[in-house]
Amino acid sequence: MTGGRRAYVVAGLAALVMAALAVGWYVLQQPAATSGTTSIAQVGAPAPQIALPVVGGGTSNLAADKGKVVLVNFWATWCEPCKAEMPGLQQLAGQLQEQPFRLYSVDLQEDAAAIQAFEQQYGLSLYAVIDEDGTATRAYGVRALPSTFLIDQHGLLHLQRLGPLATGGAETMWSEAWLADQVRGLLATG
Repeated sequence: MTGGRRAYVVAGLAALVMAALAVGWYVLQQPAATSGTTSIAQVGAPAPQIALPVVGGGTSNLAADKGKVVLVNFWATWCEPCKAEMPGLQQLAGQLQEQPFRLYSVDLQEDAAAIQAFEQQYGLSLYAVIDEDGTATRAYGVRALPSTFLIDQHGLLHLQRLGPLATGGAETMWSEAWLADQVRGLLATG
């Protein structure tokens, strides 16, 4: 490939990435569609319903997961911090597969093929759902990716983190280890 052609390819790819980021930002700025109220997820309040298409078929139903501890992670395949925390979240889900626990990996507006390619590239097996129009993303007040929400067995939002998880051990608030301890603590309370 010649130098001039390579420059055009790089410029084209950069333009595509910028367009995707602009669309994502626009969607995140739109208010959630509601039925008469304009509530956004708040700690201590019932978690907004998530009923989205599941990659591989079917529809998710957060209300049906009442009685389980649910970790909801909003992400996208182009998000570098999302890529960094996915293996740790996958590991936690694997460790807790016999417990009343569910990890919702909510992808923002990408297609199933892109998500499946991402999972294959990183060796992941996620319960991935697609927020096709950004409704769930807005209902949770997500303004940055990744964002993580912990929902207790009663369907109440217990914790929320807008932005990537922190680095550090269990003593570092919002690290992967700290979050795993929070999940296990909720599971222990039954």
